[in-house]
Amino acid sequence: MKTLCKLVIGISAWGFIGLVTVSSLIIGCGHDEKKIEHRVIEDGLLRNDDLVAIKTSDGKVTIKNETTGRKTIKDIKLDWTQASTRDSLAVFCSEDKRGYYNMYTGEIAIPAKYRRAWVFSEGLAAVQSNGMIGFINHKGETVIEFNYPYHGNPLSSFVFDQGHCVVADSTGKCGVIDNEGEWLIQPVYDDVSAFKEYAIVSKAGVRLQVGYDGKVLNSFVLDSITSLTYDETQRYENRDGEIQFVNIPVNTGLFKYRVGGRCGLMDHNCKRLTEPLYANIKAVDRKMFRALLLDSYSEVILNEKGEVMK
Repeated sequence: MKTLCKLVIGISAWGFIGLVTVSSLIIGCGHDEKKIEHRVIEDGLLRNDDLVAIKTSDGKVTIKNETTGRKTIKDIKLDWTQASTRDSLAVFCSEDKRGYYNMYTGEIAIPAKYRRAWVFSEGLAAVQSNGMIGFINHKGETVIEFNYPYHGNPLSSFVFDQGHCVVADSTGKCGVIDNEGEWLIQPVYDDVSAFKEYAIVSKAGVRLQVGYDGKVLNSFVLDSITSLTYDETQRYENRDGEIQFVNIPVNTGLFKYRVGGRCGLMDHNCKRLTEPLYANIKAVDRKMFRALLLDSYSEVILNEKGEVMK
């Protein structure tokens, strides 16, 4: 009987030890869980049918050549917002730094060493280092020195288009440079939108059209102009002898112009009666206008001369 008890106790003890061991292995496996891999859609960031992007559960991407089985780049992050049809290089991120890889070969072209990086266009790409923006070529060589501060929007593009790029100087004023870093339009404006043959610039709330030789083509550019009318209620009798009322729009002879999201008052001779100081202007009658201030809540009353009524 004693022998039987010892045997039962021994089996129970070994069972408990085995249970602890298995439990430990299960827990240990939980901490050493294998990273789950899955293919991701490249959205045009790989342009070779042999190349695939494999993403692991920790968010890192490996680019692999399925034909050769070779992994060309390991443990990076692709910048999905930086797809470009203009060039063969795209942006990648590694250890919070950005560089460029070739979308056709899957190889790293420029190592990740920049705080920010933009797409290549016309052979140049903007990159940020030590808080300043410069431009590099496909070899990673600096073509335009790091002379331009990063301000975010509206200077978030930093992409050359037909030889033009909008940048700011050290004071934050905007201008346009060419692909050698020379100023085409001097940095004296609050904002610049570059187009093929000219730029629309703003300064102190006024917009101008400026050529790439720096000459002002039009000194006052509008976003829109609208005739100001108000409604007068007229009473009339219909065929059945019923009295009815109808609102008839009456033209005031004045206009609301809009510049950069702000409104001003203008007469029929194109004379500005007010600067663009308001969010909106509505006619009350021929000589009274409601002008909504930029807080989109407060209003003032203007007369037909654009003067604020007191």
